[in-house]
Amino acid sequence: MKKRDYYEVLGVQKSASEADIKKAYRRLARKLHPDVNPGDKTSQKKFQEVQEAYDVLKDAEKRRAYDRFGHAATSAGFDAEAAAAGFGGGRTYRSGGSPFGDASFESTDFSDLFGNIFGGASRFRTGPEKGEPAYGTIDVPFRDAVLGGTASLSLRREKECPTCGGTGRVGRNACATCRGTGRVAETERVRIRIPEGTADGGTIRIPGRGGPGMRGGEAGDLFVTVRVEPHPYFDRSGDDVHGIVPITVKEAYSGAEIDVPTVHGTVRAKIPPGTQGRQKFRLRGKGVKNPRTGETGDHIYTVKIAMPTNRTPAGADAVTLLDSLYEKSVRADLPKGL
Repeated sequence: MKKRDYYEVLGVQKSASEADIKKAYRRLARKLHPDVNPGDKTSQKKFQEVQEAYDVLKDAEKRRAYDRFGHAATSAGFDAEAAAAGFGGGRTYRSGGSPFGDASFESTDFSDLFGNIFGGASRFRTGPEKGEPAYGTIDVPFRDAVLGGTASLSLRREKECPTCGGTGRVGRNACATCRGTGRVAETERVRIRIPEGTADGGTIRIPGRGGPGMRGGEAGDLFVTVRVEPHPYFDRSGDDVHGIVPITVKEAYSGAEIDVPTVHGTVRAKIPPGTQGRQKFRLRGKGVKNPRTGETGDHIYTVKIAMPTNRTPAGADAVTLLDSLYEKSVRADLPKGL
């Protein structure tokens, strides 16, 4: 199957800057990475396509060669020196006259492309380069997300092939270890600290646990997306935590002091006389601490009036007495219809 244009794969223009290319790659990698889409063959294939395109376009020398020769420049047997010599003299070569068969290239000045080969001034980066970012996803218990904790992630990473040194070639042949890709996979268990107040869908950055650097550069960073498991009682909204507290008819009518569970422990709180069902109360500072601002949200609890299920004559007399205390019908303010 014919390979797609690398610029098209990353969704950028041919004139895109290095920063634009890196930004496009990171966006697609977050979406298509195998750790984010386990078992999804289509996403894995697209991720490989994106990785291949980025490996070429992020490198100034490879990108210039690709712009001149297309996908032929990425083949294992591509010889830059022969290409430079074969397309000199201001001629245009087409099928039959080109060492690349059906390819059609227009000759130009290759001194800027292959200057480092012929001793000219090199414009290409030869210094250390930071490794690519890695991405993963972890499931975290509600408690650890709110109060902080630790988790581990099994991370599949790619590193420079030790056999070919990342070139993909051994002599003029494709490297058998990495099959010409210049990278080999390894699996590593990474321990992750979950900061207090981590939200569902939040991202944790772990410096130096991404892809290996090039030419002695530092390793890239690992970005982990957090999925917070739901809690059977507490419900989080922003930095506030919500819960439901049952109260008796007497507590609602006469008022009371009750125990309210929060993520920080049980808190003693007052229920005022005449409390209505579904009425909300707020305990300030008993919610989640925001990891950015350092401020702590509130605990908001909704009371639910629990009716006794044991029916007796005395109970019937008691509720009859209660019913006589209503000043008007409890449904007087309901609409009659649309």
